[in-house]
Amino acid sequence: MARSLSTKARFSVALLLLGAAAGAVLGAFIVLVQKPDSKPSVVWSGWKPGASSREAQLFEIANHIGSSYRLTNGDQITAVKIGAPSGGPSVRAIGVPKNNQPQTLDDFARYDGNKSVIYRLCGAAQNCSIPEGQPTVSRGTVLRREALELALYTMKYEPIDNVLVFFPPGTRRSKLSLTLFFHRKQLEGRLTDPLRNTLPQATPPAPGEISNQEAQTVDALTTSSVYRFITIGDAPGYGRMLVLQPAA
Repeated sequence: MARSLSTKARFSVALLLLGAAAGAVLGAFIVLVQKPDSKPSVVWSGWKPGASSREAQLFEIANHIGSSYRLTNGDQITAVKIGAPSGGPSVRAIGVPKNNQPQTLDDFARYDGNKSVIYRLCGAAQNCSIPEGQPTVSRGTVLRREALELALYTMKYEPIDNVLVFFPPGTRRSKLSLTLFFHRKQLEGRLTDPLRNTLPQATPPAPGEISNQEAQTVDALTTSSVYRFITIGDAPGYGRMLVLQPAA
């Protein structure tokens, strides 16, 4: 009889131990489920567009970037406008000639207009020139930084592969001609790295106030993207094409 009670006691203890072990495992599982991720997702930028449509988001990006860049006197350097300089219908493609004397469509590298966005940095004076001061190297560097930031924001938050940015002309008599033409493959690594790793100065610098580090980054990411605007024309049987030519 005593042996029988001893066996039952041992069995009860075993059940208690098994129950305690199961409880410990369940408790650990609950803790793991409830434990926050030790590696929070990286925020690419402190600001992002909040609209639902592509057109509205592009307008938000243009307005956000354009209003951030200012001269040393506090005036906005340029407005950022969306679309080709001639207005009218959108272009079917952005074309870059493959040779010096293109004759057919096959002589152009063509970039789908539906996957491209065109911006214009437009000053307040005639032909989008900047009325204040004279064109300088330092002002050009800041404008290239602005164009780069436009391209980064656009490609980060929109399914866009190409961004074309027109620069303000040097004088009021000049027309828009100088551009920067960016491609997603060119900037892909910068779209996963936080923006401040690329452009550390949170407040866009005025001309002459950009850091050496950022100036070097801007040069590295824009020098090969400089093009000259040639024309917008209708290619027979194809549609409107905006034609660029490498500046170098």
